[in-house]
Amino acid sequence: MNNFFDIVAPIYEKLHFGAQKTFDKIKSIAIFESSDKVVDLGGGTGRIANLLADEVQKITVVDTSEGMLKQCRQRHPKLSCIQAKAQNLPFADDSVNKVIIVDAFHHFQDQKQVVREIERVLVKNGKVVVEEFNPLRMIGKMVVIMEKIFLMGSAFYTPASLADLFSSNGFKIQLINEHRTSYYMIGEKIY
Repeated sequence: MNNFFDIVAPIYEKLHFGAQKTFDKIKSIAIFESSDKVVDLGGGTGRIANLLADEVQKITVVDTSEGMLKQCRQRHPKLSCIQAKAQNLPFADDSVNKVIIVDAFHHFQDQKQVVREIERVLVKNGKVVVEEFNPLRMIGKMVVIMEKIFLMGSAFYTPASLADLFSSNGFKIQLINEHRTSYYMIGEKIY
């Protein structure tokens, strides 16, 4: 899968032109503090992280694609860009205030371990904000089919099943736009 993202990295931000709209939605549903340490997990080129960079203490883009991270470093030099797998995050326990995941959770391998890692690195009452395609909606179904055609190995969750995955790992959950093509889940670490 990394080969795909390495190949599209130079044009990725042109293909995903809705960064400002996504950022505005995330900002409207989650409060970011100037003291927050934030991780943009699967953040690719940093297109969302860059919009948040001036509002928080630190934001780190984590991705497995070196091509995407190269673009991140070139386009957004004020961001910290780290190559790592989501299921093995290079952060200390209880060291992150917020994790954002935009259109990426379905790409992660061992998604249950990813949720445990997010829980590990978040401080108590820290939040994870996830934007995903809803595989129950028409466009979501088309995305699922396209990613199967491209052999991307993606695993999509319905809003309810994603909420169950996180709530069974110590998160209090709120779903937003759960009946739309793109939905949002906010999880708050409760212990």
